[in-house]
Amino acid sequence: MSTKTESISGMADRAAATGSASTTHKAAKAAHELIDGTAAKAEPVEQRLRERAQEAGMKLDESQEAVSRTVEKSVDQVETFIKKRPIAAAGIAFAAGVLATALFRR
Repeated sequence: MSTKTESISGMADRAAATGSASTTHKAAKAAHELIDGTAAKAEPVEQRLRERAQEAGMKLDESQEAVSRTVEKSVDQVETFIKKRPIAAAGIAFAAGVLATALFRR
């Protein structure tokens, strides 16, 4: 009787293993289809993000250049003022130092 029990048990194990493999295969297939579908939907979004990031980078470069030109222009104006009116520039620098000292002491 043990032989019959073993063969029935073995058949049940093989059936369960086959069903299990089939279920695993189906689950894997479904997962792959889901991932492929998600990737297909994500691709255009990724492309738009890359384009917008590139545009933002270009705008940042333009802004940086504009700020750099403005600073350069301001420095040139200060240098011109100092060359034309050195005593007034020294007085302004002294007053700014006094003001800064008063603010930092508080």
